[in-house]
Amino acid sequence: MTEQRWPGNEGTPSGRRRRVWRWLVVLAYTLAVAGLAAVFWHGVRGKSWDDSLSFALTVTMSAVGGQWMAAYVRRKAGRGDG
Repeated sequence: MTEQRWPGNEGTPSGRRRRVWRWLVVLAYTLAVAGLAAVFWHGVRGKSWDDSLSFALTVTMSAVGGQWMAAYVRRKAGRGDG
């Protein structure tokens, strides 16, 4: 009998592979947002690298946190919720 597959099923090789790719995409997105924010704040605004990295951390946490919260809300909402 074949094993059922559903999102988050780590028992299957394809489930593990999908989960690894998902985290790699999240990491790439996070690094891109942080890098662009730091370069913008340092280059365009003329701030120090300390200020730039603090700004990048703030922007990244907001962007990634917002994406995670939106995904959580979408998962919690049922099909009938419009």
